[in-house]
Amino acid sequence: MKLEKLTIKAEKSKSDDFNDEIEVLFNPNEITMIIPGGKIDTNGQLVAKQDYTTLTLNLFFDTTLKSYPPKNVQNYTKKIVSLTQPRIGENEKRPPRCKLIWGTISGKDSVLLADCFLERVTKKLTHFLEDGTPVRATLDCSFKEWKEQKKQKKIENPIDDPVRIVKRGETLSIIASEEYGDPFLWRVIADENRLFNPRKLLPGTVLTIPPLKIANVTQGR
Repeated sequence: MKLEKLTIKAEKSKSDDFNDEIEVLFNPNEITMIIPGGKIDTNGQLVAKQDYTTLTLNLFFDTTLKSYPPKNVQNYTKKIVSLTQPRIGENEKRPPRCKLIWGTISGKDSVLLADCFLERVTKKLTHFLEDGTPVRATLDCSFKEWKEQKKQKKIENPIDDPVRIVKRGETLSIIASEEYGDPFLWRVIADENRLFNPRKLLPGTVLTIPPLKIANVTQGR
């Protein structure tokens, strides 16, 4: 069986463009996920926590095991460290969003976090050649779940404007991006309106925009 490497898919140059694919040198030994649950509010009622999942992992890099003479290990670590740097957007740039994938479930990618960002990383260079070239390193990474506010508001307040009239040049992906904050959720709208050929979307068509449920978000990924 082929060894599956943990892969980080990141936005490369623009929003929702997850074409920067980084495969780790060695898989982590463990992954820790802190998943928020409920909390007691000031009235003593159990309510949902308005918080996000945090995933932490330690990545190991050793170029002495890859080639001789060994390369500078920072050729590998810089790909991940760069995920902390602003590069997406026009004026006020931001760091890229990421997807963390490792292995498969029922023939599909096993997604650890479907939408997140690298909150912080601690780099340690632990072994050097005689000329000072670092050849071994570890990265302690902390990824934070990210939720688009418009999509989250749609989940929390499903009774919104349920009707939309298609304008010239619009596609279901464009409409899903504007309504849900995610172009990949176009199928939710297509299924609701029984669009058998979503590519033939005529201007003036009246669409019902259904409430966004957690199951819809999962299916869209």
